[in-house]
Amino acid sequence: MKIRPVAFADLHTHSSASDGTMTPTQLVEKAESIGLSVIAITDHDTISGVKEAQAACKNKKIKVVAGTELSCGDPGQEKSVHVLGLFISPEKSKLSDILDEQRRLRYIRALKILNLLREQGFDMDELENWFKSEPNRVLGRPHLAHYLEDKGYIKDFDEAFKKYLSYGCPAYVPKDYIEYKTAIEAIHDAGGIAVLAHPGLIPNWEATWEKIKDLPWDGIEAFYIEHKNKDVENFFNIAQERHIASTGGSDYHGDYGKHLDRLGQGGLTEEQFNELIKFCATRGIKF
Repeated sequence: MKIRPVAFADLHTHSSASDGTMTPTQLVEKAESIGLSVIAITDHDTISGVKEAQAACKNKKIKVVAGTELSCGDPGQEKSVHVLGLFISPEKSKLSDILDEQRRLRYIRALKILNLLREQGFDMDELENWFKSEPNRVLGRPHLAHYLEDKGYIKDFDEAFKKYLSYGCPAYVPKDYIEYKTAIEAIHDAGGIAVLAHPGLIPNWEATWEKIKDLPWDGIEAFYIEHKNKDVENFFNIAQERHIASTGGSDYHGDYGKHLDRLGQGGLTEEQFNELIKFCATRGIKF
């Protein structure tokens, strides 16, 4: 992987509160050590790691943006579209209720996948016991993939998805998606901005964007680490035309696979982040 200059603000990261491998404290410490000034904790369907991350910033120069990442789509849709909520304060909000329900649905789905893997001949008892001891944890397919890898049942993390966990594979279970409008309204209710995440990874982008473009988006993640230069230019121009913000991040999950040394390699410069803060001020958001 070609190493780029470290960004000023990485606004898309995941901790062990969802499917990342580092605790929120470890994530903040690593971010500071590589020179980041701002980091957003955007765990899937939870904000449970935000307070720890913010506490870890005490007496440090780095700051934490409270965030989350929601999986949206229509019933029967194969692939989800992700929406980032940034600068949120979700206590006693519609978003809080949605996160609680998504955590419950994730738990049910994880147990279904686990049982399908057991039918494939894998001993899943240890992971099942861990799942049942952590009913409030946000569970996902990466937890199952890491378990299969750690047990030596597969050669690496990616093989778990290719052989068992992806659409059409024997242990695939569809996810319950949130409607786009519901997600955006909930993020707004929590005082945050709703950002379309990594649009360059969305299948059938043109058709999808045509369907959702008139929703009240606040931003697009133009500066995403996996976007090519032409993608960045395209999505930045869309944001400019619609007078919404451009955000960016690395989507870091921990130092494994494609995520190795990825933290801070995607994100915003200081000038771009300051422009984002100005935009947020127009929405009544202070940071």
